[in-house]
Amino acid sequence: MKSLASSQDTIDELNCWNKLKEGERPALEFIYRKHINDLFNFGCSLLPDPDQVRDFIQEIFIDLWKYHANLQSTDNVKLYLFKCLSNKIYSLAKDEAKRKAIFEGHLEQMDYVLDSPENQLIKMKRDEDLRAKLSNALVGLPMRQKEVINYLFFEQLSYEQTSKQMNINLKSVYTLAWKAISSLKKSF
Repeated sequence: MKSLASSQDTIDELNCWNKLKEGERPALEFIYRKHINDLFNFGCSLLPDPDQVRDFIQEIFIDLWKYHANLQSTDNVKLYLFKCLSNKIYSLAKDEAKRKAIFEGHLEQMDYVLDSPENQLIKMKRDEDLRAKLSNALVGLPMRQKEVINYLFFEQLSYEQTSKQMNINLKSVYTLAWKAISSLKKSF
């Protein structure tokens, strides 16, 4: 039943995408409302400046409306929007040093949610140690490995979706993920 509803949602979303291409403003609003939270969370996972992320998202939807007649067809609107957002963010960070600084700043500002107030005292020391180790391990990864880890584990995309998102072949995604996980294991 759930896959049928999910399939119907996808069809509705693709119909809205086609209506947007035809210039129907309510379709743009539907797509915006459906994906704004995911886009914002994804953007903040790449760029630790929420105001800049909001600006980029606004630019994306302005561009969607401005160029609606020339939009490409897509089979996954969410991935299309993620790709637009990541392109905008990475155009801001033109070289590896800037990308590394963005990711390191994000890791320093991450706020981990604990189970409950009662468990905070018990788990605090252990969680701090694990966060520090993970943060140090992630900072040490090359940018592409960080990006694969982000898509696969934080955004929960499939390997195939990650391949499309990063414009690399599926084998490269598996290789990057394996190398990243191996490096993280060595850190622990």
